[in-house]
Amino acid sequence: MTFSVDLRWRAIVLVYVYNIDRSTVSSVLGVSARSLERWYTQFRKTGNVSSERKNKNKTSRWPPDVCNFVKKYVTANPCFYFEELREELRASFSDLLNISDSSIYRALRFDLGLTRKVLAKRDSESIPRERREYVQRLLPYYCGPDQLVFVDETSKDARYASNDY
Repeated sequence: MTFSVDLRWRAIVLVYVYNIDRSTVSSVLGVSARSLERWYTQFRKTGNVSSERKNKNKTSRWPPDVCNFVKKYVTANPCFYFEELREELRASFSDLLNISDSSIYRALRFDLGLTRKVLAKRDSESIPRERREYVQRLLPYYCGPDQLVFVDETSKDARYASNDY
């Protein structure tokens, strides 16, 4: 649980300045003894109790030329799908190992600072050939809307499995 910096300072003042027992301070303020111990140790080392952490200099998982290519592609095609970008990356960088949706998203979000609204194309848009094949396979079994059957389960009682509904 994250506590405010103000509460941390109050706890440190009670322990450090007024010399009140740590277990008493932790029970009065509603924090764990371990948290109070960490705050006190941090105060003794740094003179501060804020929980601000130094940001590490994160490096990209992809080489800089790949990131530059992706940035140029995104600028040229603002309405793109991950499948299209993946194919372009495979064509341009055949030695690139990981070109999954998650790695593309990670590169866009963290390396280039871009976000996305749509993850991937809808099924009917992304794979039209497979959709047509599926419809062709089901066509002999489907004659029309008169074939539809609706089952009314409003009065179904699940306790009796022997009933045939």
